Amino acid sequence: MPNIAHHILVPTDFSQASNLALDVAKQIAAVLSAEIHLLHVRILLEDPHVLEEGQRQLERLLTRADQKTREVLSTEMASHAEAVIHPHLVRGLTAPESIIQAGLDIGCDLIVMGTHGRHGLKRFFLGSVAEQVVRTAPVPVMTIRPDMPPGKLEGGQILVPYDFSEPARAILPAIADWAHALKASIRLLHIVEPIIYPEFYAVDLMPEDMIGTISQRAGENLRRVAEEYLSGLDVTTQVMTGHAAETLADEATPERSSLVIMATRGLSALEHLLLGSVAQYVVRHATVPVLTLRPSQS
Repeated sequence: MPNIAHHILVPTDFSQASNLALDVAKQIAAVLSAEIHLLHVRILLEDPHVLEEGQRQLERLLTRADQKTREVLSTEMASHAEAVIHPHLVRGLTAPESIIQAGLDIGCDLIVMGTHGRHGLKRFFLGSVAEQVVRTAPVPVMTIRPDMPPGKLEGGQILVPYDFSEPARAILPAIADWAHALKASIRLLHIVEPIIYPEFYAVDLMPEDMIGTISQRAGENLRRVAEEYLSGLDVTTQVMTGHAAETLADEATPERSSLVIMATRGLSALEHLLLGSVAQYVVRHATVPVLTLRPSQS
């Protein structure tokens, strides 16, 4: 069995997205014989202007709330008796930092989390929280949208966007491990984006013959990449033309894929891919799980 993950952290705010994330984590845990750590973060509001008696009252309220949350976590565990789930309740000033620190303290090597919810003491997931965790977590992060239909990862197809960058190449061994573990096929996809010039250039798009040449060369190189790094696996290669973000989101649907795995750095060596529009768009719009990896995590 590939050494992918032994301890999976699932942050929960008890929302639909969190419940879906737990269901996906259970699938992964079953395949990898891994344990799940269900985490709820109690967000603290520190106000230096609150009087001491007010602080004591707030602490009493938080203590009662913590006890209620532990009961809910225990109920959640009981409803998933087929999986090994450990409950955790922590307090923190921000959700992303608390999630990452808890993962480090527990020793988790994979985070599976929902991407949307409500903001406040009871529900803290917004798209920005998941994106911050993806950007800064030292371990791979899998994100789940709340409107994602139920699906099965094992035996599905992994969509791998590939831009011929070093970060994209570096995660190929990890992708091979995931494919082996999930008994899944791989679709290696490169997207050629036509250049759109300003109107005063009197040119609208990259000439079709140039697009054809680029696509042909990309296809040849894509097949070489598959042969060199993904040999022995069920791999198909594909070159498409279009806007990268929208095309990837269109392909990241249950009808076409079961999982997306992508690197967190793109062609630019100066900025994370997730700081740009492409990966942000995919994480926000994909209706299948999206797993992001850094080259150092593969």
